[in-house]
Parts: sequence; structure tokens; C-alpha cells
Amino acid sequence: MHFLLLKVAASVGMGLALKVAQVRRLDQLAVIRVNYAAAAVIAFFGAVLARQDHVSPGTALLGAVLGILFVAGLVFWVKAIETGGLALSVVAMRTAIVIPVLASVVIWREQPGTFELVGAVVAVTALGLVMSEIVRPPGAGGKSGTRSRRAWFWMSGVFAVNGLVNTGAKLFQQDMAPDEDLPFQVVIFVAAFVVTTILYYLRKSRLSQPALVLGTALGAANLGNYLFLILALTVLPGTVVYPVTAAGEVGLAALAGALIWRERVGVRSWVGIGLAIVALVLLQAGRAGG
Repeated sequence: MHFLLLKVAASVGMGLALKVAQVRRLDQLAVIRVNYAAAAVIAFFGAVLARQDHVSPGTALLGAVLGILFVAGLVFWVKAIETGGLALSVVAMRTAIVIPVLASVVIWREQPGTFELVGAVVAVTALGLVMSEIVRPPGAGGKSGTRSRRAWFWMSGVFAVNGLVNTGAKLFQQDMAPDEDLPFQVVIFVAAFVVTTILYYLRKSRLSQPALVLGTALGAANLGNYLFLILALTVLPGTVVYPVTAAGEVGLAALAGALIWRERVGVRSWVGIGLAIVALVLLQAGRAGG
């Protein structure tokens, strides 16, 4: 049970770290860069300890592509948190599981079960409620401002990029060697570090001590988000792990955003958050049981 809690804490901790970086006006690119460096180092020593010292060309190529998508996803997430809030950004990120579900049907010819079909419909409905309130926020008098349009754009990016990342994970699970999971993570984080390093010097960013500390914590949470999921699956069935962690992340992020930073969440978004939790339970239960 404690692995479930740690997985949820790691995922929400990433969002909190990004929110803190925003509130403290730290150089967010510097924080993200340190995050990938820390995650790559931790993953490398994990691979050494696990005696996973081989990575095939196909796995390396997929990892490099996903590393670039990781950077894009984190940049979108930073902007989505800034313009739309932590709670709603996590809804957009987690409901993106609809994309790999669709890819499983189209690419791998999998037959979705009842849970997945109903969950996909509920997830799209939840995302629609959240996005509609972003376009017309409470008190806007039916008019959408520039900030709302920006939030809609970044939320849409979070949904799309995380959907592609989840599809990449599905591709690894289907077609790559299972004993390369840690080297796969090393390649992802090294590629992401290289991309953010290039951007870091192009933008002439500066690394402060608070950014170094927060970036290291973000990197540990980033890797822990994956590691604790694996550990949870070694002691509990997927039908328990996936629904609990997915729903827990959305619920906890919503509470954190509302209680800590007083994020303004309207009725439609609270309904959307509730539906997102239901959808994630259905979708993840369907995937785990399939």
C-alpha cells in the first residue's frame, strides 16, 4: 500500500515543484534541466545495480524520441499550471490516456472492453467541461480573455503530448525487450537533458542555488513516479494499482491547488475533476484487466 502512496506523492510532487518554481519566479528552464540530469544519474545507477547494461538500437531510438517529448510535455505543463492552475492541468495530463487506448485499437488491433469504452467517453466529457470553463472562466461574463485562450492552448498541448508519451510507453511494452526498462529510462532522461541544455545556453539561462535544489527534487520525483509504479505492481494487481494511483493524483492535485494556492475552480471544473477520476478508474481498470 505504501508504494501506491509514494507513487501518487511523486506524481503530485512534480506538479507542486513546478508550481513552487513559478511562484518563486525561478528560471524554470534551469529547474527542468537539473531535473533531467538528476533523473538520468539516478536511473543510471539503478540500471547498474539491476545489472541491466544493454540497450538495443530500437529501444535507444524510442527513448531519444520520448526524451524530446518529455521536454515538450514538461514545458507545456509548466505553462498550463501558470495559466490554468495545477488541478486542471493534471486533469488534462491524466485524461490523455484516451490517446494510447485509441492507438491500441488502431495500431495493435486490440478490442477495447466495456470499461475502456465507457471510460473514454467519460474522460472526453470531463476534459470538455474543464476546457469549456477555461475558455469562459467564472465571472468572465461569457467573454474569453487572452489569458484564457493561452490556458486552453497549453492544456491542449499537455493532453496531446502526454498522449504521445503514453503511446510510446505502450510501444515499448509491446515491442521492446522487458529487461531494458531502466536503460530505456536512462536514454529518455539523457536525451531530455541534452535538449534542455541546448535550450539553456541558447536562452542564456542562469542556475541559482534554489533552482538547483528544486530541480534535483523534481528529478527524484520524476524517476520515482515510474519506479514506485513498478514496485507497486510487484505486490498488488494492476486492477488495484492503476485506478487508485490515477484517481489519487487527480484528486490530490485538485485539493493541493485549491487549498495551498487558492486556485479558482468553478462548478463545471469540479464536475470535470470528479468525472476524470471516474474515467481514470474505468480506463485503468479496463487496461489492467485486459
